[in-house]
Amino acid sequence: MKKSKSRIEITPVTVSKPSKLEIDHISRQIPPLAHTPIYLWHKFWSRKTWNVVGEFIRAYCPEGGIVFDPFAGSGITAMEALKNNLRVIACDLNPIATEIIRLTIKPVNEVELYQAFKRVEKQVKKKIEGLYTTHCRNCKEDIVIDCAVWQDGDYQEIRYQSCPHCGDRQESNCKLSKYDRDLLKSIESKKIREWYPTNPLYYPNGMAFKEKQQYESIDQLFTKRNLQALAWLMAAIEKEPTKDLRDFLKIGFSSLVHLCTKMMPVRPTRPFSSVWNEHSYWSANEFMESNVWNRFESAINERQGLIKAKTESNALFANKRFAKSIDQLLSGKADIFIYQGDALGLMDKMPEGKVDYIFTDPPYDASIQYGELTYMWIAWLKMDQGYLEKIMAHEIIRNERQHKDFDVYYSLISSSFQQMFKVLKPDHYLTMTFHNPTFKVRNATIRAGVFAGFEFQKIHHQELARPSAKSLLQPFGSAQGDFYLRFHKPPAKVTATLPEEIDEVRFEKIVVETTIALLAERAEPTPYTIIINYIDPVLAKHGFFSSLHTGMDINTVLKKHLDKEFILLPAKVGGAEGKLWWFKDTSIVPRLNEIPLTERVEQTVCRKLYQKAKVTFTEVWDAVSTEFPNSLTSDSTNIMDALKIYARQVAGGYWLLKPEIKRRVNQHSEVLAILAVIGKDQGYGIWIGKREQHERDGGLVAQGKTLSGYMSLKELKVTNATNFDVVENIDLLWVTGNKIIALFEIEATTSMTSALMRGSNVEEQVDKFMVLPEEREAQFKNKLTSPLFKEHFEKGNWKLIFFDRLRNAYVKEKTRVDIYQILNQKAEQKENKKVNANQGRLF
Repeated sequence: MKKSKSRIEITPVTVSKPSKLEIDHISRQIPPLAHTPIYLWHKFWSRKTWNVVGEFIRAYCPEGGIVFDPFAGSGITAMEALKNNLRVIACDLNPIATEIIRLTIKPVNEVELYQAFKRVEKQVKKKIEGLYTTHCRNCKEDIVIDCAVWQDGDYQEIRYQSCPHCGDRQESNCKLSKYDRDLLKSIESKKIREWYPTNPLYYPNGMAFKEKQQYESIDQLFTKRNLQALAWLMAAIEKEPTKDLRDFLKIGFSSLVHLCTKMMPVRPTRPFSSVWNEHSYWSANEFMESNVWNRFESAINERQGLIKAKTESNALFANKRFAKSIDQLLSGKADIFIYQGDALGLMDKMPEGKVDYIFTDPPYDASIQYGELTYMWIAWLKMDQGYLEKIMAHEIIRNERQHKDFDVYYSLISSSFQQMFKVLKPDHYLTMTFHNPTFKVRNATIRAGVFAGFEFQKIHHQELARPSAKSLLQPFGSAQGDFYLRFHKPPAKVTATLPEEIDEVRFEKIVVETTIALLAERAEPTPYTIIINYIDPVLAKHGFFSSLHTGMDINTVLKKHLDKEFILLPAKVGGAEGKLWWFKDTSIVPRLNEIPLTERVEQTVCRKLYQKAKVTFTEVWDAVSTEFPNSLTSDSTNIMDALKIYARQVAGGYWLLKPEIKRRVNQHSEVLAILAVIGKDQGYGIWIGKREQHERDGGLVAQGKTLSGYMSLKELKVTNATNFDVVENIDLLWVTGNKIIALFEIEATTSMTSALMRGSNVEEQVDKFMVLPEEREAQFKNKLTSPLFKEHFEKGNWKLIFFDRLRNAYVKEKTRVDIYQILNQKAEQKENKKVNANQGRLF
C-alpha cells in the first residue's frame, strides 16, 4: 500500500487570549458509583456513569466556566456541571431527551406532585385494576394480578406476589381459569374510545424504521388490555389542571410505557419484572404483560421513581436558573440553557470561543437508533408533530432508511467537530466518549477531530462496572467499558499533519508488539477484552486512522499469531471457565515484570485495609487505579477477589479486615524466631533479613526479644548466591561455612512471587521454603496456575510449610523439629487415614 501524507492549515479564531489552564490530566480509571434516582427514573440509552463525568468536568473546566454538551441525551453532563456550580448548555435533537433534562432539574414540590398522583389514582385505579382481576388460587377471593405471561401470541398464565386475604403467592406456572379467559375475551371485544397513538413505524418517505420488526405501528406493541389501561391513564393525567404537575405526570407515564409492551421478555430469576433489552422494536416469543397501574405507581412512588428523583434533584438544583436564550446564559444571568433542536444549527449561531469545556457522547455510526427508539415515548406525549422530518434532516447517524450512509454520517460528525472547534476557547479541551467495536468508526471520529483543527492527545479507557467472569474468559470477546477521547484546541495557529496511512504489515506489527508489551507488564495470563482495551488506545496514539475504509482487525491478527508468539491457557474465574492469553515462550520477552499484576493488586488491597481496617469497594478500586493507572488498572473482578482474601463484607457496603489476617501478621516474627532457634540448635549459622532484624518476637520462643538476637552471623559471606543486597533481605538463612543450606520466606500476607524472586538469587539446588498461613493454601494453588509462578517454584527447589503445622511441631518437639517431616506430614496423614479406614477403624 502506498503511503501518503495529508496536511491541513488551521485558521485561527479571533478571541481574547485565555489564561493558561493548569490541568491535572486524568490517566487512571475512576471507580464508577451506582446511579441514584435522578439518573434512573427514566430509561435512556448509553447513559454514562455520573461520577466519572463529574470527575472529567472538574478536571477540565475552570472554576466559573461554561460546559457544553451538543448531544446531551438524558443530561448527565448538564447535571454534573450544575452540581459543580458551572454554567451549562445542553442540546439535543430529541424532544424526549430535553424534556427528561428539564424536568429532572426543574424544582417541584414533592407533596404537590404526590397529591396530583392521588388525583389520578382516584380517577382510574379501580377501573384499570378491573382489567387484571382473578381469583386467588388458595382462598378463591377476588384479587388483582401483577402480570401475565404470553407465549407465541397466546395468553398462558397469571402471576401475583401476595394475595391480600391469605398471602398466597403465584410466581410461575399458574394456569388460567375460565374466569381469566372470559375476562380477557370481554376486554378484547370492546372498542377503546380514549385516544392512543397509532403512528406507523415508518418514515414519511414510506421506508420502514431500521429497528422495526413485525409490528407495523405503535399501538401494535401493546396487548389490547394494556393499550386500554394506558389510554385511560393518559386521559386521567391530561385532566390535571396545573401544567407543571401535568408535565411531571406525563413524563412519569413515558418512563413506564415501554415496560407495558410486548417487548418485555420473561426472565427466570425475576418473575415480576422485565426490561427492554433490545435496541429495536422486537418481538419476544414469550413476554410479560405487566399491570399498568402497578407500573405507574412504581414509576411515581418507589425507590427509583419520580418523587424520589425530585427529592434528590430539588436539593441539588433548587436555585438553578433556566435561560431563555444562549445570550442570557453566556452573560451569566442563568445557569443552564436547554436547546431542543439541531446541534449544528445551534453551534452555527453561537459566538466563537465562549465555551470552556465540551463533554459529549455523540451517536456512533448505526449503534443505537435514538430517533427511532424514542418515537414510542414521543408519540404518547404528543411531541411527534414534524419529528420524523427533523430526524431525517438533522440526526447524526448512519441509517440508510434516512438516506444516510457512512459517508453522510462522517460528513455530519465532521461538521460537528468543526463547530465544536469554533465555539470552544483556545487552549481548552473537548472530551468525547466512545463505545463502538468498529475500528473504522473510531478512526473516522478521530480523523474528523484532527481535520477540524483539534490536537488529538489521548484515549482513556474507563470500565463501567464489574465485568462478568464469563465475559473475561472469552478468548475472542469484545471491548468493555468506554473510551474517552481527549482533544485539545491549540492556543494559536497551527499546521495539523495527519500521520501516514498504515498498511496491513505495520498494523499487524503494532498489534503483536503491543500485546507482548502488555502481557510482559502484567506478567500473567490476560483476558482478551483487556488486551483489546489496551491495543486500541495505542493504535490511536500512533495516529493510524487516516483510512476510513480499512478492513484491518485486531481479532484477525491475534488469531494469526496463536501458537506463534501466543497461546490460550485454560482458566477459572468466579465459577466460570474459559481461556486467557499468554506467551508460548517467555524467552521472546525482553522485559518481563517479576511480579504478576494480580499479586501487585492484592498487596495494594492489603495495604489499604491495614491503613483503614474498614473500606468500601470504591475506595479500594480508587487506590488500585491510582497505583496502576491507564490500561494496567486491574479489572474489578480481580480487585473483588483480593478483597475476599483479606476482608469480609459487613453492613453498609463496607469490607472489614479479617481478624485472622492481623493475627497472622503478628505471628510473622514468631514463626521466624522458631525457625531461627531450630536451625541454630541443629548447628547452622543464622542470618535474619535486614528488614526483620529490629522486629520483636511476640510468641512461643522468647516474647519481646529482638529478632537480631537470634542471629549468629554478623555479616553474610557465602559463595552460592548473587546480588547480596537482595539476598540479605531474605527472611531467614541457614548457613554452613560459606554456603547457604536453606532459606525461608515467611509470607503472612505479603507477595509470594516476590519471595520467589529473592530466592532466585540463591543457587537452585539450595532448599527453599515458603512459609504460609494455612488459609493461604487456596491462594497458593491459584498462583500455581500462573505459568511464571509455577516455573519459578518448581525450578527453584521450593517447598511449602504452614504456620500452624510448624508452631504445633515446635510446641511438641521444641528444637528437635524435623523440617522435612513437617513437609511430609500432610501426605502421611492422608495415607494413615486410608490405611485405618481399610482396617475399619477411625483415625
